[in-house]
Amino acid sequence: MRHTVQRIAARYNLVRPKQNDGLRILWALVATVRLAAILAFPPRVGLLVKTQRSGLRLAVGDRYRDIYFDGLLAENDDHFKLEVVDTGEFGAQARVALFPPHLNAVVFTFWGRLLGKLWPADAAEFSARTSAILKDEVGVDIPASTLLMLVSTAYWQSRLFGLLVRRLRPSVALVSDTGEYGLVIAFRKAGIPIIELQHGVFDANHPDAIPNWAKGSGTELVLPDVLATRNGFWIQQLAGCHQAVSAVPVGNEMIDRARERRAIRQAELRNGPDLKRILVTTQGSDSERLAAWLEAMLAAAPAGQAWRLTIKLHPTYDTHTTAYEALADHPDVNVVPGGDQPNVFDLLSEADLHLSIASACLFEAAALQVPSLIIPLAGHQDVLPVLDGALLRLATSPADVWDDVPARRPGAAEVHAEPGFIANMRALLSSL
Repeated sequence: MRHTVQRIAARYNLVRPKQNDGLRILWALVATVRLAAILAFPPRVGLLVKTQRSGLRLAVGDRYRDIYFDGLLAENDDHFKLEVVDTGEFGAQARVALFPPHLNAVVFTFWGRLLGKLWPADAAEFSARTSAILKDEVGVDIPASTLLMLVSTAYWQSRLFGLLVRRLRPSVALVSDTGEYGLVIAFRKAGIPIIELQHGVFDANHPDAIPNWAKGSGTELVLPDVLATRNGFWIQQLAGCHQAVSAVPVGNEMIDRARERRAIRQAELRNGPDLKRILVTTQGSDSERLAAWLEAMLAAAPAGQAWRLTIKLHPTYDTHTTAYEALADHPDVNVVPGGDQPNVFDLLSEADLHLSIASACLFEAAALQVPSLIIPLAGHQDVLPVLDGALLRLATSPADVWDDVPARRPGAAEVHAEPGFIANMRALLSSL
């Protein structure tokens, strides 16, 4: 229940664009046939990964690579890849994926929900009690039927994943985000280690960060065996949580690549025109006010200051936004859809300044020594505790963008991502 409950309680207004129900049912039925074939004739599998289609953001020649795990798959021929189709905007990339998925994970979502509706888990009393507690103590009204459906879906997903795990018998699993309750339960029951990769901002305030006062084993609390974080900084942010004990700093492959690219690009740009390159990364939240804030920022630009503004849209939550259309008409503004090139890491590698409300890109920018300004709109409070006054600062007004950037603190970039992701992940996998 925990992730959905906190999202409702916090009144987050992020809405995933609705996909065609008929198409999803068709995908589920096709994937069901595929799953049956896999269960009947299981391949030899060492590594199982579960990733998201929106991760297909790295162009490699005429193909696209997943930014989470594909760097590891090149040396693991015996892998099995599950893919969540979390957006409808990456179909072209999926058709030329460097490592295509073996199975669409919609089969588990579809049947988990259907079976959960037909045969609910034995948790009606628990759901009713939890619903009452939420209303009395937190003032959040979530029907017991909704909570029971969440539990029942995860229960049936774990049963289905269990069938797959018993047939494939992988040595280890990797997942690209939190909330993989059914898969975690299945792997925990099978005694096979599962590693969760840090996805975005993951600290003690995250709905899936479990405080130490919540008693129980990792299996009982539905936690992965290992949380692969970007650096020790993020382990510190999880102080007082169960995940801090199992966290291992591994870095991030895209940051490794962007660091190399930035060193080259900065040398090239030093010989170019005196141009301030500003990158904005969106999150699908408070879009109208963000667009207005950016318009005020451009209006405050000093006379004679050359600039170029790039707005990189979120690959999932901003697929149909029209908020930035007026800005896009400006000759020095470029609005880049989330699924289009260049990807955000390439854009960061040549940016002079990065702006966002509370995106994880703030920390990716910091890891590349790109200073960021936090735009004070809805949700920015989430990142206020980690401001350092140098690479991460709060904007007091749109005009702040044009001020000189303070000198960075020695070692500030290294705080946000350990170097050597691939080697670190190899070592972690070997240890398991």
